[in-house]
Amino acid sequence: MRTIATLMLVGVVATACDRSGDELEQRVLELQTVSAQKDSLIEEVMATTQFVGDLSADLAAVRALNAGRPTATQAADVEGMTPAELRATVRERVRELATRVDQSEAQLAQSRARVQTLTSSNADMQGQLAAFDSTISSLQVVIESQRAEVAALSEQVLGLQLANADLAQQGDLLTAEKQQLTSTVDVMTVESNRVYYVIGTADELREQGIVEKHGGFLGMGATFTPGRTLQTSDFIELDRMRDSVIAFPNPEKAYQLVSTQDTRYLATQPDKDNKIRAALKIAAPEMFWGTSRFLILVER
Repeated sequence: MRTIATLMLVGVVATACDRSGDELEQRVLELQTVSAQKDSLIEEVMATTQFVGDLSADLAAVRALNAGRPTATQAADVEGMTPAELRATVRERVRELATRVDQSEAQLAQSRARVQTLTSSNADMQGQLAAFDSTISSLQVVIESQRAEVAALSEQVLGLQLANADLAQQGDLLTAEKQQLTSTVDVMTVESNRVYYVIGTADELREQGIVEKHGGFLGMGATFTPGRTLQTSDFIELDRMRDSVIAFPNPEKAYQLVSTQDTRYLATQPDKDNKIRAALKIAAPEMFWGTSRFLILVER
């Protein structure tokens, strides 16, 4: 009988020891799980915090590019990126940051529920749950701060978009003004280069009022001067910077300059009788046409 009782006692003690070992192993596993959950949450929130810092640096680079004065570090960060590409990257990162903050908050809630399930059946683990809850509360404060950062960064991106739109509008306005100015300059250039010439006999030009006859006796010794009122419709139009040679209608005839242009600026000077033959060739157009836009040549 004593032998049977002893065997039964040994069995009870062994069973108790086995049960105690199982419980201890279970507690160790739960502690490891809680610790792993805590470490994972801290790493996730720290990574998001770093993401906020990087995004702030990107926004500073965008603002510097818009201002036209990036620092050396910012220039290196955005090397190879246009301002438009950088702004697009920042907008995408703001959206990603908002998603990450939401995910971090959801992970906090899931981890809290899982740890609650692990520890609810064991009074000794309630202290671990309280410590985990303290970590959760601290991380939630950080996440709320990150959410405020997301809102602030979103406002900054919106401000940059509005500034960019304003700059684009100003650029379009400047482009339009430049085009208008260029068109005005072109018109003014064409107008300033527009000159006129006419060639004819003395009688023809007098009848048209282009020249006037002064002095002379019996048709001898008369001089001719330009008419008081000259009409562009009676002349042939030229571009003084392009048309430097005026061919005469009759190469065998000689022609005399009646208008006030200075013959010193011709490539070929008149002869001793102040007559020009073959063609009129202009060497310095700006100087030649400086005294009058109307050139009158009388056949002699």
